[in-house]
Amino acid sequence: MRRRLFLAAASLTAAPARAQAPPPRVGFLVAGDPEPTWRLFRKAMAGLGLIEGKSVAYEFRAGDSTERLEAAARELVALKVSVIVAVLSPATAAAVKTTSTIPIVFNGGAPVTGLVTNMARPEGNLTGAFSPSSTVAAKGLQLFREMRPQTRTVGLLLNAADPFHVPLLRDVEATSRAEKIELVPVFLKPEDQPVEAFTTLASRRVDGVLVQPSLGMTAMAARALEARLPAFSFRREFAEVGGLFSYGADQAEINRAVASQVERILKGAKPSDLPVQQATKFELVINRKTAAALGLTLPPLFVASADEVID
Repeated sequence: MRRRLFLAAASLTAAPARAQAPPPRVGFLVAGDPEPTWRLFRKAMAGLGLIEGKSVAYEFRAGDSTERLEAAARELVALKVSVIVAVLSPATAAAVKTTSTIPIVFNGGAPVTGLVTNMARPEGNLTGAFSPSSTVAAKGLQLFREMRPQTRTVGLLLNAADPFHVPLLRDVEATSRAEKIELVPVFLKPEDQPVEAFTTLASRRVDGVLVQPSLGMTAMAARALEARLPAFSFRREFAEVGGLFSYGADQAEINRAVASQVERILKGAKPSDLPVQQATKFELVINRKTAAALGLTLPPLFVASADEVID
């Protein structure tokens, strides 16, 4: 009996240890600035029990042009990631062009630009979460008017390479007409210098500038401050990096929705079985430090209405 037990123990000891399977890899493709979306997404994933380096691995890629985003998407496909998270419309368009088999979960305006037409059962390998950002941007224009009642002219910086500029221009133009505000659209191509755009807007004596996020929010906020122009956008990171204010979807909520869809796909769900999620919570973030640098006195009621004030 003892001999049999000894032999059994010896065989267990000698058995080779099974190699642990590597965790699934999630590609993260972002147009423009990654933060705070990159941080918020990983936080949301961790909240679902998907811990970086243990139960999930990430492949991060970013690009500021169509060519770079498509090259980055090809890299993710070559790495055979399990799913691609695409942030903002140019990244989603690049991912869709690159793969029709790897699931893509977007954070941005895919339904607005026509990449998704059925919200309940999205087409192909695409699903995600979005905010009706073009109408939200129009609301931002109204908020700017509340902040500066004397506003007569506002510049609109558009990313010519981003298909989202079409609905954005349409909705902001409609609001500018209703508010009797002259709108000065300026289209930026990837090869254009932002300094020249702000010089053009300053020569038109605009009261403020609305910035499309995919242009790169850090650079746009810095150029606006150099030109002494109050600038605003519709993603909170714009205020975080020095823009005057942002009004848009709560990015924490959006990223929780995206992470939930990624988790379900990793467990075997198909993108077409996951309805597209729409933002329900919006936030106003004001950068009071930028206001002071511009010599602006913010109305108390405007400040009181903010969800967050950065000092």
